[in-house]
Amino acid sequence: MGSGDGDRERILVMENIWKRFPGVIALKGVTVDVNRKEILGLVGENGAGKSTLLKILFGILKADEGRIIWKGREVEVKSPYHAMTLGISYVPQETLLAPNLSIAENIFLGFRLRKSYSLMKYGDIVEDASKLLSILDVSVDPMTRIRELSVAVQQLVMVARALAFNAELIVFDEPTSALGPRETERLLNVMLKLKERGISIIFVSHRIEEVLKVADRVVVLRDGKKVATFDNREKKVTLSEVVRAMIARDVKEFFPKEEVPIGEKIFEVRGLTGGKVRDVSFYVRSGEILGIFGLVGSGRTTMAQMIVGVRPKVSGEIYVNGKRINVRKPSDAIKAGLAYLPEDRRYQGLVLRMNVRDNISLPIISKLRSMSVSFLSPINRIKEEQLVKDHISKLRIVPPDPDKKTMYLSGGNQQKVVLAKWLASRAKVLILDEPTRGIDVGAKVEIRKLMVELAREGKAVVLISSELLEVLGMSDRVLVMADGRIVAEFKREEATPHKVMEYAVRSYK
Repeated sequence: MGSGDGDRERILVMENIWKRFPGVIALKGVTVDVNRKEILGLVGENGAGKSTLLKILFGILKADEGRIIWKGREVEVKSPYHAMTLGISYVPQETLLAPNLSIAENIFLGFRLRKSYSLMKYGDIVEDASKLLSILDVSVDPMTRIRELSVAVQQLVMVARALAFNAELIVFDEPTSALGPRETERLLNVMLKLKERGISIIFVSHRIEEVLKVADRVVVLRDGKKVATFDNREKKVTLSEVVRAMIARDVKEFFPKEEVPIGEKIFEVRGLTGGKVRDVSFYVRSGEILGIFGLVGSGRTTMAQMIVGVRPKVSGEIYVNGKRINVRKPSDAIKAGLAYLPEDRRYQGLVLRMNVRDNISLPIISKLRSMSVSFLSPINRIKEEQLVKDHISKLRIVPPDPDKKTMYLSGGNQQKVVLAKWLASRAKVLILDEPTRGIDVGAKVEIRKLMVELAREGKAVVLISSELLEVLGMSDRVLVMADGRIVAEFKREEATPHKVMEYAVRSYK
């Protein structure tokens, strides 16, 4: 383990980078260097600081402290386009291409801003695009529209675009998450080929095995700090070594889990399939918190949305209290006693311009009407007011004002309003997708206490999270999801950070 090669020329140094956001320090003095003709792997859990570091490199964010040294000279990167003109390019997880334009047009899009291409003829663009594609062994007509290409070829178009801009450093950010085995192997070979051509690469991925196949060195970030650098050339680094560096923390912090009597099975999913989700089966019992851990792209949110009817499924069965239910839309799920707290609370869980009262009442409007004979019947305001006040008190929503618009609440209190509306609906099964993301530590602990209270009331709780310690700290059982499938199951006492992460970072395609 070392800090890099002193005898090799460094093309990039990000030195002592600090970045603070309200309530959190995202980067704490991180220094990362990249040598010429080197593939550097950059790994870490969700929230480790990888994305923030890349946004600073591409001028999307500005560091609070530290500096960027590019080819021996300190620079201030002002924008992603400025980064490209410097020779730093980006190949993202989801390709940023214009689907109705051709390959050639996408490769040279923006070159009109460069003097050398200001008078470039369309025929020249097509010819140059063809040459760039041949370098990458892509035998596709440059006139083909992007929408007609597979994800794998679209990514290679992004690489061709980087080459057109004379990139000397290319960042690949989770490029294999949507690829199959053959496409992944092809992309890894492209990286090695680019390295041979003298191009440096930063390879960011949760699939550690793939990183170790091609990386010369591997940098590990954890909690905003660089905690390890592994040299993968002379002595091959193992998956276990990298995982151990990624997750070495105390699991018991901030997780108020209590033992609650666990009863009979009340919720079950069998063979759920659709999109990236493949043959997912699991069950939850009353009083149980079932944790589902998965990294970005594992399919965990897609699975949850299929269960509650937000996304269509191809096949699969869902049971509540032993009875099969047919969920085609969210209202079917609500009637069956299923509740879903979405990953994006602001735009999927709340109507921000509505007040707290109306948000809590929304799923049960029909139950609050004075008469059930018509949807035009007036709402029983006394009943509504009492129900809303009870839930504001129970969840300790601050301020305790039913007339307050939810857009003006803190993130933690917004999350409590989402929970309140599902508790008001008397749901039997609560599927909580990233319930503590983006809220402060105190609010996280309160939300976790609520999970325990829900379990104590006999409800079944499904906790979906990319925060490993949260899943381990709060769950009675842990399922691991990767590549759209459940790949492992652990009892609470068996689940360790190392075991769970090893399954999560493998490739199963």
